[in-house]
Amino acid sequence: MRQVSFSQLMTYVRCPEHWLFRYKFGLKRSPKKVFKHGFALHETLAYHFDQKKKDGKGIPVAEAKEFFVGAFQNALEDYVIELEAARPFLTREYLSKEKGMKVEDLVESGLKGIEVYYKKLNQYIKPDLVEEAFEFPAGKGIKVVGRIDMTDKQGVIHELKTTRKSPNKQDIRVDPQLAIYQLGYHSITGKYPKAISKDYIVLSKKDSKIVRFQVARPFVDRATILRNVNAIMEAANRNIFYCLHPAESWLCSKEWCGYYTLHQELKKLGLQKFMAKYTKK
Repeated sequence: MRQVSFSQLMTYVRCPEHWLFRYKFGLKRSPKKVFKHGFALHETLAYHFDQKKKDGKGIPVAEAKEFFVGAFQNALEDYVIELEAARPFLTREYLSKEKGMKVEDLVESGLKGIEVYYKKLNQYIKPDLVEEAFEFPAGKGIKVVGRIDMTDKQGVIHELKTTRKSPNKQDIRVDPQLAIYQLGYHSITGKYPKAISKDYIVLSKKDSKIVRFQVARPFVDRATILRNVNAIMEAANRNIFYCLHPAESWLCSKEWCGYYTLHQELKKLGLQKFMAKYTKK
C-alpha cells in the first residue's frame, strides 16, 4: 500500500511542479532560515507539551528559551550544508534574500514568541496526544500517514503555527490539514474531536501576540476528503504537473522559490524531455 503524507498532498495543491521536483526526483525543498527557525520553535513546544503531559507543568520558560536557541543553532548547521548542496538550483535573488535574513533577529523574535505563548496561552493547554502518529486507508491502495501536533484532554485538536504577519479571519472548518487531522484523530481514538483550534504565535521583536481561530463541533466529510486524496494521487500518477501561478506570484518567484531554475528548465525542455533528463540521475 502506498503511503502519502499531508505534506505531499498540500505540495501538489500549492504547485504540482513542486511535487514533481520534490517527490518524483527527490530534490528536497531548498533551505530557508525561517524554516529552520519554525522547526526550532516547533521542537521546543513539542518538548514542553510532552513534559507537561507527564507532570502537568512542562518546562519553565527559561528552559524553553535555552532549548530553542540550541535547537535553532543545530538546525542552522544543517542549513549551511543544505544551502551549499542546493546552490546550483538557486537564483541570485534567492541567495540575496537569505543573506539578508539576520539570525540574531530570528533568535530575538523566537524568544519573544515563547514569552507570549507562556504568558497568554500556556495556562489553558492540558496536552493529551503529542506528536502522535496516525494512519488511515484512503482506498485504491493509498494510506494517509502523519502526526497530530497536539490535542488536549477535552478532545480539542490544536494546530500551533508561527507567523510574522497577523492572520486574517479563517474558517478552519475547511482547513485541509485540520480535516486530515480529524480523520487521523478518529483512527487513533475511535471518535472525532469535539473542537479544533488553530493557534498562531505572531512573531515580533517588540509586540508578539497570540491569534486563535476555533470551531466547536467540527464537521468532517470523510468521503470528500478521501476523494480529494485519490484525485491528487491519480493526477500525480498520470504525470499531470503544471505550475499555474502567475509570473508575479511570490510562491514561484525568484526571491522565494528554491525550484525557480527548475521551473524555467521544465518550460524550456517540456515535460517529456525534462523527466527523461532527471530520471537518469
